[in-house]
Amino acid sequence: MPGRVEGRPSQTHRSCGEDRFSSQLTCLSGVAALAVGVFLVTGCNRGPETEQGSSLDAAGAAMGASVGSRVEGVSGTWELVSVERRDATGDRLARTEAPVLQAAGATGLLVFDATGYLGLAIMQDGRPSYEEPTPEEAMADLEGYTGVFGTYTVNETEEALNIHVRGSRDPRLTGTNQVWQAIKEGDRLTLELPANGSGTPSTLVWQRVSEMAQLTPTHQRVIGFWEHVPNDGDVEDGTPLRPGFIIYTAAGRMMVHLMSPTRDTFSADGPRPDQAQAAVSTYTSYFGPYSLDEAGRYLVHHRVAHTLDLTDRPLAERRTGVGTDAQRFYELVDDTMVLRFLSTAGVVSAPASGDAPEWDGMITWRRLGPAREN
Repeated sequence: MPGRVEGRPSQTHRSCGEDRFSSQLTCLSGVAALAVGVFLVTGCNRGPETEQGSSLDAAGAAMGASVGSRVEGVSGTWELVSVERRDATGDRLARTEAPVLQAAGATGLLVFDATGYLGLAIMQDGRPSYEEPTPEEAMADLEGYTGVFGTYTVNETEEALNIHVRGSRDPRLTGTNQVWQAIKEGDRLTLELPANGSGTPSTLVWQRVSEMAQLTPTHQRVIGFWEHVPNDGDVEDGTPLRPGFIIYTAAGRMMVHLMSPTRDTFSADGPRPDQAQAAVSTYTSYFGPYSLDEAGRYLVHHRVAHTLDLTDRPLAERRTGVGTDAQRFYELVDDTMVLRFLSTAGVVSAPASGDAPEWDGMITWRRLGPAREN
């Protein structure tokens, strides 16, 4: 499953854009993380959906269905440049220490496609390292990683994006609708996000990432938004499926969001430590460049950001986090993609032709929207 394959980055499989992206973790001075509270809209506290194998709910589907050529201006892959907050008078607020909003040392990825789907993830440098966080660690990390996925439409008259949040690391936001003010100037996109719980709005600036120079037919089939669906042959036992997206872009970037379908929201006065612990333990996300090995029929996810960090584990054990690789052997049939892995210790040799390997795990995805044209 995404988030389970671990290993040190392999130079052999690095994608053409990886060096630039990875350098942001240490060289992007002055960039800030996006606090989960930034997205909070007062009164929007619907819980997550729990239906088995659900697609987008009615509101999200309606928003996605109405998207046409209007979204061409913002569709694409965007990297975070800066985040700033302003007070009620419009004055810029001073940066704070990591890992809260507007501290130095964050990296982020934002993806819009032309049919109305989106994914956003921002990781703050200096986050605590854990597998199962204590309540205190979870409270400290709530603002350390932001994950959002869902649908959007463009309101050109209001210069805004209408967002339907399909899932979020902050459970208060799952199922809510929001408005992000947006200004696009060339390859720069500026988003004005709603005020957080303290009444502080935020401005995020993004830079478009160019598409890869060479895209093979397999790239064209992989690129797009995919939704988590049951594996073929799974026995339905009443356990709700984990909602989630996996995203591959023509710019050589990828992103994963997976969450528990039965997450509880926070209390009205904000999360208690135990609620924060439950929230961060039930949402998995990572992002970074990816590369494709067509001879071996596998993808490698070069993870530059992750909700978990187990990089101190021995190589033979489960290891994941920033700077690790996740190898996924792919099978593409119509609008379904099955990703399997052989090891939790990074990149291994592809099975020989005719072999029947014993897979360590698999996950199935269904395409959202049409495939990219060759």
